[in-house]
Amino acid sequence: MEQHITPIEAGLTWAVGKRRRAEGGFLGAEVILKQIEQGPSIRRVGLFSAGPPARGHSEIQDENGQNIGEITSGGFSPCLKKNIAMGYVKSGSHKSGTKVKIVIRGKSYGSVTKMPFVPNKYYKRS
Repeated sequence: MEQHITPIEAGLTWAVGKRRRAEGGFLGAEVILKQIEQGPSIRRVGLFSAGPPARGHSEIQDENGQNIGEITSGGFSPCLKKNIAMGYVKSGSHKSGTKVKIVIRGKSYGSVTKMPFVPNKYYKRS
């Protein structure tokens, strides 16, 4: 997250407590409560890259070549043995399986995937 990204855009809606949602009155409440109600304009997504690893500020394009977002971080995952990245894309392009182009050194690679990249394997009491 950065200063211009809200918790809602980052997929952290759960971090805004019920009382704060009901009462408001906190810094940024107007924007955050509007995003909870109407949905954010951008969303954080996980991405797989078939080519070289994506780096911060790499451009994300839709299949038509239109710019829809930007990579925030990326690298090689030893667990998955493939390149992964996170970034922000326009709402509507955030669904898992969406084909996107991550522009790396003038070439395009990539698709949107679910996060977390590695499934949880901890014991959860029922």
